[in-house]
Amino acid sequence: MARTRSPDYDNIQAMILDRSAALFASRGYAATSIGDIASACECSKSRLYHYFESKEAILSSMLTEHVDTLLDECERSTEQGGDPKDRFHRLIRYFLEVYAVSRDKHVVLLTCLEFLPQETHAAVVAKQRKLVAYLSDILAAIRPDLHEGKGLAHVDTMLFFGMINWTYTWYKVDGSISPDALAKRAVDLFLSGYANIDIKTRAVA
Repeated sequence: MARTRSPDYDNIQAMILDRSAALFASRGYAATSIGDIASACECSKSRLYHYFESKEAILSSMLTEHVDTLLDECERSTEQGGDPKDRFHRLIRYFLEVYAVSRDKHVVLLTCLEFLPQETHAAVVAKQRKLVAYLSDILAAIRPDLHEGKGLAHVDTMLFFGMINWTYTWYKVDGSISPDALAKRAVDLFLSGYANIDIKTRAVA
């Protein structure tokens, strides 16, 4: 007979993912044991295995969920349509908000991808490529003259991701600039260039 799930099963799973992400981000995946995770979750290893069958399963669920969160917003933005510059800003604002509240998971995505099982690794990488494609299409729509037939939309998109992906190393969501203001500044810097950035942009939106 299958074990009955508790009413708070999903909440406990989410807690395990959050605390595991904090450990993976600070110690690294390889240096973190199931015992470490159980201790951080204040439970036994046997109880932990009720929610995830292995440390690898925790990592797989964590990174799949994180990338799906970003990808879902890209798909919604595409369905909504609208001016490509407005869509670009909305997506970047959303990305930075996710990065701010899910810092540890974002760090794990950037540093622990290699530890995923082969099938899950391939699936997550495919989703990352879809994220890049969504942003690439938006940039191509903003400046089709720069990207038609030259393959530069991908280059520009990777440059942009390179700019925002590492904000976790310094950005504080409760600091002097809000995620929305940070997104606007990032978009303005990228689309207009530093020499033309609007100096009236407020630090706190």
